[in-house]
Amino acid sequence: MVYFGLLMILIAGLGNPVQTAVNSRMRMYTGSALIASAISFIVGTILLLAITIASGHGISVRHEIAAAIPSWAWMGGVMGVIGLTGNILLFPKLGSIKTVLLPMVGQIVASILIDSFGWFGTTVTPFDTYRAIGLALVFSGLAVYVSGKEQLTGGHDKAGNILWSVLAVIMGSVFAIQPAMNATLATAISSPVHAAFISFATSTVILLMLIPVIPDSRHHIRGAFHERRPWWTWTGGVFGANYVAMFAWFTPLLGVGLVSLTGIFGMLVMSTIIDGKGIIGAPRTRIRPKQIIGLITVLAGIVLIKH
Repeated sequence: MVYFGLLMILIAGLGNPVQTAVNSRMRMYTGSALIASAISFIVGTILLLAITIASGHGISVRHEIAAAIPSWAWMGGVMGVIGLTGNILLFPKLGSIKTVLLPMVGQIVASILIDSFGWFGTTVTPFDTYRAIGLALVFSGLAVYVSGKEQLTGGHDKAGNILWSVLAVIMGSVFAIQPAMNATLATAISSPVHAAFISFATSTVILLMLIPVIPDSRHHIRGAFHERRPWWTWTGGVFGANYVAMFAWFTPLLGVGLVSLTGIFGMLVMSTIIDGKGIIGAPRTRIRPKQIIGLITVLAGIVLIKH
């Protein structure tokens, strides 16, 4: 079951950059990152609702069960919106490389801390020598991988100041906290899909409340229905729904640290493929040896951490 879980988390991680690329194309038609994200969340919420109902679970939670669930376990959707908004704010301040790297560092550090101290109801996983060496390898691999991408982009990233860099790391921790919250909720209601639906529905409601503050929001929404818009620009929510559901399902089994690292590895692999092949409208760039070396080093670190 452990290896099956790792495979499913890896697949979910592979889908994350695809979701980003799909949502970016939707943003081209809407002219608004917030509206494009809202559309993605709406699609994911509808999908998760259908699966939840088909699996025999109602969309409500019995009062006696809900009363026993910690209040923070319902906040996964809020964390999702915070992470999404954070990336939108950070990109123009830090540039593409730091916006990718620093949140990953925050996610990894937070996930290891959550496992080590058993925060958010997780099982305590002692920080031993294997995890220390594995973590060092992961960070080294990320540094090598990003240095390869920096050559690809010509090093034109903006130099973010210390405050924005610290904020990026903090924002990254959100992506470790969210699966821990959703996993606790999934265990309490005996359904990772239902928990993912609640998380997505919460995010969707928050985003829909924010849309009216966007100037000329109706014009942006009409862009989503542009006649030349490819059909697949509506599929971002499918990948997002799978990502959240798989993390909610396997976090109790694998721990926050291992699922976070496996998901990040999948993201790096698919990002490399998307860049190298120029698929989903991404500009094609040559894959550098440093990126491959970085990926292998990250994988070696994950293997050690799983030991």
